[in-house]
Amino acid sequence: MSLQPHPISLPDVEFEAFELLNFGSLEVPAEPVRFGFQIDLTPSVLLSQVVFGLVQKGRKPGKQERVGFAVRLDLDRGEIWDMVNNSGLIGWIEEPQSYISAASQEPILLSIEVERIGSALLPKLQVGGEEWLYPAVRCMEPLEFIAVAGCGSPHSEGLDMFGNPAVWTETPKKA
Repeated sequence: MSLQPHPISLPDVEFEAFELLNFGSLEVPAEPVRFGFQIDLTPSVLLSQVVFGLVQKGRKPGKQERVGFAVRLDLDRGEIWDMVNNSGLIGWIEEPQSYISAASQEPILLSIEVERIGSALLPKLQVGGEEWLYPAVRCMEPLEFIAVAGCGSPHSEGLDMFGNPAVWTETPKKA
């Protein structure tokens, strides 16, 4: 599936400082399933803040919080911050400067993979070769997510640094 990214604005205050692209959507049933979003980021010395993840298109009536898995990468400090679930700092990148040094032009894989088991959504985050378990979320109903990635507003030219997006869903085989 070829994904044609297009600009998107999310109403959440956490996303206001970022220029975002929508890389597609996916529907997640209320049954066991694995799903995710991955994208390559070509590093730049100008790029210090990156956002990527899966978020709901909008809030359902009666719901206060949006279900989703999105992180902000602070490449200067090596910090990984949760953008949706109020979990705060969720990890550190071992060598963040290697990602933005002028010598490094290899793409960095950014990936969020989520497994739904019962009412639990269990996410795993990958930045380059490093992995973290993202805080789990409880949700009983089917969901629709959009895959987003972006960078800080002063560096909107960084939106060209995203490539090879993939949004996927995989239903486990029954034994």
